[in-house]
Amino acid sequence: MATIQKTSAPDQRIVLYDVSWETYESLLANYKDKSSPRFTYDRGVLEIVSPTTRHERIIYVLTTIVTMTALEQGNVVDGVGSMTFKHPERQQGFEPDASFYIQHAAQVADSSQIELAVDPPPDLVVEIDIANSSLNKLPIFAAARIPEVWRYEAATGKVMILRLHGEKYERSAESGVLPPLTADALSRFVTERVRESGNWVAEFQAWLRSRQ
Repeated sequence: MATIQKTSAPDQRIVLYDVSWETYESLLANYKDKSSPRFTYDRGVLEIVSPTTRHERIIYVLTTIVTMTALEQGNVVDGVGSMTFKHPERQQGFEPDASFYIQHAAQVADSSQIELAVDPPPDLVVEIDIANSSLNKLPIFAAARIPEVWRYEAATGKVMILRLHGEKYERSAESGVLPPLTADALSRFVTERVRESGNWVAEFQAWLRSRQ
């Protein structure tokens, strides 16, 4: 029988324990055409999150930064949003806040449904942590071999760049998939958008072009 843990976080978040893989897939099927809630499953533990407006605004900023950087560099970026990634053999599944294929964009360009068992993982995943998640997603991302994660922490107002080394993520000052982006720059432009100070898009474009 599943047990429930609720949080008082700004994001509406529920964690269920002792949930079967079949129940997880049934929930996915019931919500397949909806952007919310989002599900993360790890061997019997299911986290259900309904994002807030603030959460979605930060995702917009980071998605815009990824798109603008790729365009300036003449690269193709395939944003697949918060699509469901599943690996039944590992009994793991997740719906990131945003995900992108950059180096491997051509390999999934014709895929109508990406499957982690046969397709490459996204090159970049973005996670917004408005409140501390009850489920540590980094081991799930590491098992999927996602090379880089950007994680925004509301407690600090900072964006961390985490790059996969071996089986674990390590903090990095710079992005490996989208140089010359840095953690400091990401944090700065997210903060400017949240505070609505100036035209952050124009300021970011100027910053990016100064580093080409």
